[in-house]
Amino acid sequence: MANPVPETTRVVASHLYDFAACEHRIALDTRLDRARRTPPDDAMRLLAEHGRRFEEKIARELGYPEVRVEEDDWERAARDTLDLMRRGERGIYQGVLLDGRRLARPDLLERADGESAVGSWHYVPGDVKSAVEARSDGALQVGFAGLLLEAVQRRHPAHGFLILGDGSRWWFETGSIRRSLEDSLERVEAIAEGREDTFPFFSRHCGRCRWRDACLPGLVARRDASLVWGLTRTRRSVYARHGIGTVDDLARSEATALRRAGAPTDGLESLKRQARALLDGKAVAVRAVDLPEGAPREHYVRIETDPLDPGDAFLVAWGSGGPRGGPLAETGVALGGGPAERVAAFRSLAAALGGGREPVFHFGRQTARALDSLGREARIEPAVLGALEGRLVDLSPAVRNAAALPVRLYRFEEVAAFAEARPLPEPGEPDDALFVTFALLRESADPDPLRERLSAAGRDAVVSLRALRRFLAERAR
Repeated sequence: MANPVPETTRVVASHLYDFAACEHRIALDTRLDRARRTPPDDAMRLLAEHGRRFEEKIARELGYPEVRVEEDDWERAARDTLDLMRRGERGIYQGVLLDGRRLARPDLLERADGESAVGSWHYVPGDVKSAVEARSDGALQVGFAGLLLEAVQRRHPAHGFLILGDGSRWWFETGSIRRSLEDSLERVEAIAEGREDTFPFFSRHCGRCRWRDACLPGLVARRDASLVWGLTRTRRSVYARHGIGTVDDLARSEATALRRAGAPTDGLESLKRQARALLDGKAVAVRAVDLPEGAPREHYVRIETDPLDPGDAFLVAWGSGGPRGGPLAETGVALGGGPAERVAAFRSLAAALGGGREPVFHFGRQTARALDSLGREARIEPAVLGALEGRLVDLSPAVRNAAALPVRLYRFEEVAAFAEARPLPEPGEPDDALFVTFALLRESADPDPLRERLSAAGRDAVVSLRALRRFLAERAR
């Protein structure tokens, strides 16, 4: 779990996460008053609380002494950490490591065999993550702690680890990421010290960024080119040097002129189509796509999961209808919440889909991964589960192949709105509102309205999938 950042200009582990998500955050964090940041909403508070509870549970089970920071005295906390290391404690919770302007507070430091400056032992760093899959930014943060440990104990830890949401440990060699870590740190420090300029850039991370109110309004008002799906930050920077800074500029750009000026033009036509779609509000360069045809009935499934655990389904919705996006004949919704509820939801879904070969349409990898997790939790025979998964048809790549749509991130919410001719979500609108509703449901004294809201959202998702299938059917070969 990310640790609170002290109100200083120090370089801390969370800056490595920010660097991976949006380097401009580092500049804002180190140059602007943090009181200007957007307050955390319900989703952020729930996710933070979820992570905090899991971290504290792991800490209680391990029983390691905790290092506390009193009155922002990080130097004292670093000395307390070193004292615990010299005493040879089996492990340390929330230790503080300082090396010049660099500060790390790994969730865990654990004693390992091998002499160091603190004794006939040394320490290795680890973090606790609520997610069930290891991510590179988590490894970088642990690796950062390893660099500071090297300065303290005069020995670089050969390994680091993450404790994941299912309780498992993921070990990795810190040396394998040292080069990329040092390169990232060099840039992070250059940004923090004002030696390297950054600029706001629209991405999927904007919805949960604490600085979104400082960036998003300006990006939208000037129709910044980063609103065009597929444009990278690097390409955005290069094109800006050639006078292309807005969606309008990109739509009007000429490959020949850019090529003569030495700018990259690979993929430019695709970017121009996407820019024109945003400006015109309609699909551009519609193309035929291949989808399963000929079945007398087609099915749809949408599964919503915990953002921190892609396998933890809390909403399962399905429907069946005529071929090529024909009218829906039936729909169903089931809510998760625990193992028994998830197993029941899967069995209801499997019964509705039947055992034939009719296609099951969904959108994005999330549903496929969640379905596999549900089936394994329900102890379905691998052959039976495999046959069901073999019927899945992901509409997400088909949508991107069919046309340039007037959307920004090709999220389900955006694509569904287009298919149903509804207004698109606002740029940067978070996509975890349903999870927030579900989290509130578990603590509500009056859960029925929240249950109905979730059920209605599930039915709406099925209707949206059907509309999307119909849109694509009209373009099928």
